[in-house]
Amino acid sequence: MRFSPLHFLLLAAPFAYANEALDVLEGKIDANSIILPPREIPEGEEAEQERVENIIYLPPEWAPSPLDAVWSRSVLYDNSANPFIQQFAVAGQYDFSASFGKAETIPSGAIPARNTDLDGTRSRRARLGARILAFNNTEIEAMGEFAGDTQYRGVERLKAYTQVSETTGVTLGKFRPNFGTESRIEPSLSPYPYRGTLTNMVAPPAALGVSIHHAGETLDYDIGWFSSDFDPDFGSMDRDGMFNLSVSRTFVERTGDTLARTKWHVDYLHNFDAGRSNPQGYDLAGRRSANGNQLIVQNPAYRHLFSVGVKMDSDSSSFSGDFQFAKGDSTVWGLTLGATHWLIPGTLNLVGRYQYAGTDDPRGIVAAPGNSGDLRYDASPFFAGDEYHSFYLGTNLHLYKDSLLIRNGVEYMILNDEVGNSFNTEAFTWQTGAQLSF
Repeated sequence: MRFSPLHFLLLAAPFAYANEALDVLEGKIDANSIILPPREIPEGEEAEQERVENIIYLPPEWAPSPLDAVWSRSVLYDNSANPFIQQFAVAGQYDFSASFGKAETIPSGAIPARNTDLDGTRSRRARLGARILAFNNTEIEAMGEFAGDTQYRGVERLKAYTQVSETTGVTLGKFRPNFGTESRIEPSLSPYPYRGTLTNMVAPPAALGVSIHHAGETLDYDIGWFSSDFDPDFGSMDRDGMFNLSVSRTFVERTGDTLARTKWHVDYLHNFDAGRSNPQGYDLAGRRSANGNQLIVQNPAYRHLFSVGVKMDSDSSSFSGDFQFAKGDSTVWGLTLGATHWLIPGTLNLVGRYQYAGTDDPRGIVAAPGNSGDLRYDASPFFAGDEYHSFYLGTNLHLYKDSLLIRNGVEYMILNDEVGNSFNTEAFTWQTGAQLSF
């Protein structure tokens, strides 16, 4: 009998947190390795901090809640003894948000000041799907997207991951390439209202493809090919496509009685269809910016995309950093830094994020502050320039784990347009919203 990571998880379940074990079964935590018993802390200076490899970091256990019984109903079938279907669960997310503020185009010479109202409320995301564990080695995910403009509504993902050996697995279907720190985070688990501006500009959304994952002794590798035909449903596979290579390594460190996890990644994505397709998934060609009515002649056509980033998690805080570079018909680069800290563990989380993006090309940076955020979701006002800075500070009130929360935060954006026509813009918004996921 071949033992898969799922078998090891079931054997280790009595020693793991009950809620985290359920998260693994539901596909929220990777089960490629199991936690090992703590080792003796060495004497001397190394007792303060010890690097431990080959163990999994489990987040702190959530406190018991009367809502546990409600959320557990999302698992409609659970039977590990069934050789065909071990589990069937429904999944979904609903994100309602509101923004209040304005963007001001700073006067320069003959250019007058111009204000753009950023007030608005909308359903940012509405998704519904299912997760299936089958054949003791396969996880199937299907998710439909119902929010945003009608042109975006469709299949957000439809993929199957099969563990073919203890170190190798294959993913097939429609899913996101491994590119960037934020793209690796499930949208319902992100502490921020929306993904960073540069990530929204350059990181491709879900597309038809295949990816092979191999967990090495020190490094993990992902090699994949994806269709460069973005489509709300599935799209075609008759184009040259995109090649994706990702290398990552995870460290677990012990400080006293606590563990911290650090994951580094280096990603490369090559678009063989640059200039002939629009794999970024948004359509700006022919539209004009809110600052200066600047015309966007064509959608970005990036051929080479790089990302180097890190994600650090501990019991009380987290940190993420990501440097991205994209080159094609235009060239953009930038850095995103984010941090969170539990003010009240399990209840009130303080979150902050800084973003920078730059280019030497006129109108090479496109940002949609306020309630719109992601360019793929709606046709809200956007702003164009060549140097972008953003500062976000807020709190997340977790009413039930990460599944029911209320967000409040303020964001200050600076978008310079020195290469263009000096339509420099500043925006200040207060953002609030509620999110439900299961």
